[in-house]
Amino acid sequence: MRNIWTVFRKEVYRVFSDRRLILTIFIVPGLSIYLIYTIMGSLLGDMNDEIEDHQPIIYEANMPDAIENRVITQMDAEIHDASGMDRDTLEQGIMDGEYDLVLFFEQDFMESINNYDTMEVPGLEVLYNQGEQKSSQAYNQLNAVLSAYHRDVVQSRLDDPDDYQVYQLSTDNIMDESNVVAQGIAMIMPMLIIIFLFTGAMSIGPDAIAGEKERGTIATLLVRPVKRSSIAIGKVASLSLLSLLSALSAFVGIILSLPKLMQLDDSMPDVSIYSFQDYTALLLVLLSTVIFVVGIVSVISAFAKTIKEASMLIMPVYFLAMIVGVMNSFGADVNQDAWVHLIPIYGQINILAGILTFDYSMLNLLLSVVSSLVYTFALVVVLNTMFNSEKIMFNR
Repeated sequence: MRNIWTVFRKEVYRVFSDRRLILTIFIVPGLSIYLIYTIMGSLLGDMNDEIEDHQPIIYEANMPDAIENRVITQMDAEIHDASGMDRDTLEQGIMDGEYDLVLFFEQDFMESINNYDTMEVPGLEVLYNQGEQKSSQAYNQLNAVLSAYHRDVVQSRLDDPDDYQVYQLSTDNIMDESNVVAQGIAMIMPMLIIIFLFTGAMSIGPDAIAGEKERGTIATLLVRPVKRSSIAIGKVASLSLLSLLSALSAFVGIILSLPKLMQLDDSMPDVSIYSFQDYTALLLVLLSTVIFVVGIVSVISAFAKTIKEASMLIMPVYFLAMIVGVMNSFGADVNQDAWVHLIPIYGQINILAGILTFDYSMLNLLLSVVSSLVYTFALVVVLNTMFNSEKIMFNR
């Protein structure tokens, strides 16, 4: 036990005695994520505000006064006469974003509506650009105006306008605000947590093992009268602590940037919705997951000859974890099948999403944590075997 503590302390001291490592591992991740996500949120907010405040620009031909008055009143639109303009010019103006809509009403549009029993149904052609957000929003607003006008015209044709009312709809949104907040957090947090854990482990793991092989200092450690298993456990334990601290730095950065990113009116998301049991479950999953991730990084680093090679070999595993995280973020409800929680990485992401949305069982939590510990034990055994192999450890 003393030897494990010695190796653990050596690795921790190596990091905390280097100001550059402290800066790059513990400060830069959280600070950079906070700045990036805050800027992204601000830009998205400004873009949404610009779209909402935009006054639609509409070019029309033969628009009836009854509809024009509704468009001006309900859409606050700026209307221009398109009579005499050729179609190609109008289409190009839509494509260039110079204006948002072009409306072509048939001649005698209102006369056809008023004399519907003797005349054909009049036509209306609308040109808009779905690729332009302002044009697309103006089109949606126009649809609402035309739907209301259509309803009023149909009612006016009935002997008794009340006959148009088929039923009365009453809606009541029964919403649990805590679930809404939880769904928003659970959509991105499990993926980000896994990414942060991998990033933290990748920033220090290759240097702790492959770096010592590359510099030749691993030989000094291995020739000491210390069990190789103690070295393996000490390495994994120390790297797990450092990786967790690095992930927590990034986690704090994303939490602080959430108000801007999720457009929460500069108010912090209410994390008090989670109970002590939920936080305990999160901590157990984080601790078991970080040592598993560190175990993967340590085995790959021990196999590699250099830091560069270790980083290259780890990248496919990192990308695979990212893909699994993205799939879970855009997936359906949390999978409650017990066997799912035995799958490395996916099981941890799934249980994290379940905890954050209050949709998990103690059995699935236990399976996820225990399976991570079992996989980590297997990785430590592999790492110990590699440390006992001079061909692997002294192959530079």
